[in-house]
Amino acid sequence: MLYAKVNGEGKILDVATEQSDDYKLLVAPDEPAVAAILEKKFASTTADTQEMLSNSDSDMLRIIEDLIDLLTEKRLIRFTELPIPAQKKLLSRKWVRNVHSGFDDTLISDDEDIDGDSLI
Repeated sequence: MLYAKVNGEGKILDVATEQSDDYKLLVAPDEPAVAAILEKKFASTTADTQEMLSNSDSDMLRIIEDLIDLLTEKRLIRFTELPIPAQKKLLSRKWVRNVHSGFDDTLISDDEDIDGDSLI
């Protein structure tokens, strides 16, 4: 059931699912004015929730990356037990995060003097 908020001329301004002092008139969802209001509400809600999911996805991804780091540090899992595509993705994301944070994670910098001796 939908209830409408109407102005002084009887024009439908908004709809709600519960009756209240402002939303008194019982209306059908297929009424053109009601359908237009519902379409606007659903469109904005979908866009808002999609944005919320996108923001949440990036936050959750970071949490999962940190969780994997923690589990490997505590030796509860081995990084090499993860599928190769997952290892590559995690390593590339870690490298990109380090670049953006200003931490240089290269093995050899350009200003180091290499005289042919192998460190390995």
